[in-house]
Amino acid sequence: MEAQTPCLRLLAAGSNARGQLANGSDDDSHTFKECRFISCIEGTLPPGALGILQLATGANHTLALLEFGDGRRELWGCGDGRKGQLGPEYVEQLSEFTPISMPLHKTYTSQGYTCCLIAVAWETSYLVLKSPSRPDVVIAMGSNDFGVLGVGTKQATATPAVVSFNHLTIEGRSIDPSELVIESIAAGPRHVVLNVRAVLSNEHMLIGWGLARHGQLGDTKIVNYNRPHIVSLDISPDPVQTYSLGRTTALGSNKKGQLHSMDSWGRVRQVGCTWNGTYLLRDDDENTLLSTGSNAHGQLGLPLGLSNLLLSHDGKLPSLKSFACGSEHVIAAISPSGSSDIEVWGWGWNEHGNLGLDHTG
Repeated sequence: MEAQTPCLRLLAAGSNARGQLANGSDDDSHTFKECRFISCIEGTLPPGALGILQLATGANHTLALLEFGDGRRELWGCGDGRKGQLGPEYVEQLSEFTPISMPLHKTYTSQGYTCCLIAVAWETSYLVLKSPSRPDVVIAMGSNDFGVLGVGTKQATATPAVVSFNHLTIEGRSIDPSELVIESIAAGPRHVVLNVRAVLSNEHMLIGWGLARHGQLGDTKIVNYNRPHIVSLDISPDPVQTYSLGRTTALGSNKKGQLHSMDSWGRVRQVGCTWNGTYLLRDDDENTLLSTGSNAHGQLGLPLGLSNLLLSHDGKLPSLKSFACGSEHVIAAISPSGSSDIEVWGWGWNEHGNLGLDHTG
């Protein structure tokens, strides 16, 4: 008998003011509900979809990068599109996941490009396109507050744009953008950072743009960068601190203790940030999760009243596989001892039912 493909489902809970949970409404959901994909059987992914490669969430919109059995990748989105963050075709709101189509994306896919990475800021979306024989391409679309589109101006535009790296220099030497490989992309509410590798030297660098006044791009003297800027990791003026943890680097505001004692820890395999906290998943036998920063809503996974201390869970928890951060809450995938099952655990701010517990307490 032919093996059955497991039925994959996507569920969401929490704030839903602009339909970003894709459950067909714009009401907050205090329990996890199945996300809908337009013109698909309710509770299922689109036909032929093998899974969701990446999921990215902004203030009120969501992007999902889907992979299909024939090798295709498709970008789907839902929620608020009024700033152009869902592309030029959808400028209102979508309460179901819908394929995102735009002429600029089609131009590159016709040249052999594939969307490989996505990221989302507050009201801005980013796509990283790759081709075996051409330079990587970054497309930005949506709000341009604080220059977060990276196009050299803070003026709003409804048209998706390609981010240029032609102006970058190191020690007065121009950088050839065709030699840059984008390894990863991460976005905060109003800024974005790329982890980039130079092909010839095999050296890594961070390139970022957007809001910078808290030191999240390495320098508190600049309010914002409206085009890509090489992030310097050599400065650490108080209250901004920078630490290197092997291949992990943290920088930005430390007003809530969110960078407290970070130089004490290594062997980190995953990093996450809430608005006022930092979380490190260590690559040790217990998969220890470390947390520091504000604990006003219990978002550090510690008793209320404890904060600004880098404390680990005590090792008595089952193995923690991965985690994801919201504004002030955390969701973790945990494997109970002696079981191959995965449980979902959560803690922190629950004002909109973010934790899916059927209440907002």
